Amino acid sequence: METIKNYLEAMFRNLPQTEKVLRAKSELFQMMEDKYTELIREGKTENEAVGTVISEFGNLEDLADDLGIKDIIVTSRNEQINRRKVTFDEIKKYLEAKRISAYMNATAIMLCICCPVGPIFFGDVLKNDSLGVICLFLILAVAIMFFIMASSRLEDFKFLKQEACTLDAIGKDYVINAKREYTSSYSVRLSIGVLLCVLCVLPSSIVHSTGPLEDLADALLFIFVGAGVFLIVSSNKIKHSYEKLLNLEKETVFKEKDMETQYSNKKLKAIMSAYWPTVSCIYLCVSFITAEWAYTWLIWPIAAALAAILKAVFTSSEEQ
Repeated sequence: METIKNYLEAMFRNLPQTEKVLRAKSELFQMMEDKYTELIREGKTENEAVGTVISEFGNLEDLADDLGIKDIIVTSRNEQINRRKVTFDEIKKYLEAKRISAYMNATAIMLCICCPVGPIFFGDVLKNDSLGVICLFLILAVAIMFFIMASSRLEDFKFLKQEACTLDAIGKDYVINAKREYTSSYSVRLSIGVLLCVLCVLPSSIVHSTGPLEDLADALLFIFVGAGVFLIVSSNKIKHSYEKLLNLEKETVFKEKDMETQYSNKKLKAIMSAYWPTVSCIYLCVSFITAEWAYTWLIWPIAAALAAILKAVFTSSEEQ
């Protein structure tokens, strides 16, 4: 029976593991098991029984109508024919581009978090508000530049989202080994990143005096959080690059909307086009009016959470 089980697994290997397919797989196994038991009772040897079962039930396309999965088999076969094979050279270039892009994105996010350090240092410590404002906008400008550069790094690999792709055996082994080697580094970087975020309040807790030392402690809060987020974001993005390649073959049903922009819903696209500029304006206005830089940074994670909620709500309504 072990041979029959292995053969059955091979038959269904390239099909999507939906409830319908799993039900058909279970039904076919029951049919094969019953036939095998019947042949053994008739005095057939194990090899003869297995051979007869495979010859009778071994062609999935002949049984597709009875199992109710003919449409799935046809779709899967067409997708396999149309899949683009990602070459070994493309795999290496993608992983390198994704690594650089991850560091650029993480740096941009870190700069956005750390941008209040300029006003705190120049405005509160050196008593020069003008330089503080200039420093803030310069940091934001550099952050935007990094966001743009990170996006441009992956322009050559849009086909991974726009086409059904697959890896050959050599490419898959290379990615698996690369991911395995990165696992220990990922764990260390993630742990340090979380630790820095947790310890961000430590400088403010230690310094109880008012004046320049307190302002520097507040600045260190942003630096700690920025460094922690840099490690968390960069390590997760690099890890995702390996998972993206290894999961290419699991994308058995290619959705046309995946080829479009992230905000394919028209209402969501209109909202998001003005969302982050509005959040930036609110952040700067509230920060300068209240001068509570140690607390106004919370606007950013709250805004990110709201953006995720908006995307989920509009995407859900679009699919219904």
